[in-house]
Amino acid sequence: MSGIELYVWQDREVRFDVPVSALDLRPGEQLIDSIPNVEDTKGNNGDSGSLLVTNLRLIWISTKYPKTNLSIGYNCIVNTSVKLGNTKLKGNTQELKVITKYNSTRFEFIFTYTVTNNANLFTIIQGVHRAYETSKLYRDLKLRGAITRNKELILLPQEQIYNKVNGVWNLSSDQGSLGTFFLTNVRLVWHANLAENFNVSIPFLQMKSIRVRDSK
Repeated sequence: MSGIELYVWQDREVRFDVPVSALDLRPGEQLIDSIPNVEDTKGNNGDSGSLLVTNLRLIWISTKYPKTNLSIGYNCIVNTSVKLGNTKLKGNTQELKVITKYNSTRFEFIFTYTVTNNANLFTIIQGVHRAYETSKLYRDLKLRGAITRNKELILLPQEQIYNKVNGVWNLSSDQGSLGTFFLTNVRLVWHANLAENFNVSIPFLQMKSIRVRDSK
C-alpha cells in the first residue's frame, strides 16, 4: 500500500471541488446511504445533487456538474441540526445544517432535501456522526483519559485483552513511571500504578513502527 493510501484524510479534512477520483471510497470506507435530490443550499443554491453518507465523511456531488462537490470528514464536524428550510427548487422543506472546523477555519453547510414530507431522512446522518464520535478510542491516540477503573481496562465493544503485563516503565529521558501494560485486539494501553489517570491508549491504526531497544 502506498503512502498516499496509508494517509487517511477522508474523515479529517474538508475539501471542495476535488477530482471525482478523490470521492471514491478508500479501503475500509463503506457507503451507508445515498440520498438523491439534495441541494447544497448555501454553496450552490438551485443545484440539485446526491448526498453520500459513509462511515468516514459526507460527500455531496452535483448532478449536472460532478466536479462541483464537497467532502466533509466527520472529525471536522462541530454540530449538526435539522430544521425547516426554504429552497428555490421546492419551497419549504427540511434542511440539514452542518457546522465544521478545519485548519482553524469554520465552515457552515446547509443541505436541503428537495422532496417534501420526509422530515426524518437526515436523522441517519446525525446517527452515523454520533457513532463516529463515540468510537474514537478505536482510532485515535488518547492521553489521560477515563480508560481504566480500579486498575482494570474498561473494554470497548468487541475488544478482548490478549495480555496484561505488570511492572512496565514509561520512560522519558532519565525518569519514568512504573505501571501496567494491556495488549488487546484494538490497542495498547498503559497506566501508572500510582495514578491511573496518568495513562495512554494507542490504537494499532496509529502505529507506524515498533522498535525494541535497551533502556538506561
